Amino acid sequence: MAVWTAPETPASDRVAQAHLNRTGNAPLHTADAPGTFIVVGENSDHFGGITITGLTGLRAAAAVSPRDDTTVAVHCDFAGATTEDTADCRSIEELAEQVGAARSGSLAERFGGLVHTLVGRQMLSRDTAGMDITVISDVPLGAGLGALHAADAALALALLGGDAEIDSAPLRTRLADIASQSARIFSPLPVLRARHSAALRGREGTVSVIDYADGSLTQAPHPAKADVRILSIAPSHGEPFLDAGHAVEKGRTFIDDACANFGVASLRQLPNAADRVVEWVDARHHVHGTDSAPTLETARAWVDFGEAETELSANAAKALRSMRTDEFFQIIGEPERTPGLPAPDQLVQLLQLRGARAARPAAAGMSQAALAYIPAAEADEVAESLAADGLAVVEVTPGAPARVTG
Repeated sequence: MAVWTAPETPASDRVAQAHLNRTGNAPLHTADAPGTFIVVGENSDHFGGITITGLTGLRAAAAVSPRDDTTVAVHCDFAGATTEDTADCRSIEELAEQVGAARSGSLAERFGGLVHTLVGRQMLSRDTAGMDITVISDVPLGAGLGALHAADAALALALLGGDAEIDSAPLRTRLADIASQSARIFSPLPVLRARHSAALRGREGTVSVIDYADGSLTQAPHPAKADVRILSIAPSHGEPFLDAGHAVEKGRTFIDDACANFGVASLRQLPNAADRVVEWVDARHHVHGTDSAPTLETARAWVDFGEAETELSANAAKALRSMRTDEFFQIIGEPERTPGLPAPDQLVQLLQLRGARAARPAAAGMSQAALAYIPAAEADEVAESLAADGLAVVEVTPGAPARVTG
């Protein structure tokens, strides 16, 4: 399998013509957004901890134009994996009201849901009806680089392309929150809100350190400054990873239930969280039966994991900011005890054997891919050897935040 390289013509230049060819109408607006890579902290995102997220040079572009009917018609090309999909606005409205119902994974529902959410949050006119949406992405699905999150961010900017405040921090913060909220409602895939935040609010040449204790987003030096090149390696590309056991969603539901019980926005705000959550779970077992909550061991494992990953992210950010690179790679390369989450452990071990200064899952529980930090002088040889083994390889080059392009 060859190392994936994007076409020379940027996706933002191709999407307008693709939209015109498909719909017969020039797009009202176009925008593009970067793929993202998680340095560390993908599961402390939902815990309320710290997540470090970088931008990739690969981008997703979106073009939009209104329709006269109530149909959301979507055409997507994710690095050669194409999809044509439609949904009716009324069915999207009904889906929004079906809390807890299974989602189909339809891209028309996901992207139409974002249109619906923006209307509901008074970001788009209530007269907004059907929409033609074209997405051209050079971020492969399944590479662990947030292809769908990049498309969400690009679409949100394209839909609001005429807003005079489109580049302001408050508006972009609000758009990131809306994109994450909408994806949680209209898609069965786990959402990493740090990806939306970094794509819309990040800065070129750095990584974003997002601390959910106060919602702050600050910057740290890019790991590539440590004379490494970053590779994403996956068994294959073409579709997002969906955990059949839904381990991430089970863990997140448990965390949400615990937060609701203790009246906190995140378990990070709860003193002695592990002990108190275990006591609460034990009480639920006695009152409602053992099927009403996870085992005591599982409950403690989830809280301990969130706290440990938050500490790991904080230490990694400190090491990056002081450019203690050996310490940084040691920190992010430490094996994590994920509580039952599917992770590409064998792939990580292979990358370590191939000379990676650090290797870790691209997003434990949410991706089959792994990220490797390879010494720059050896990266070409390592990438070619991994591709020769039949693995899907993408180089993760530094990128820039999302922008309106037309």
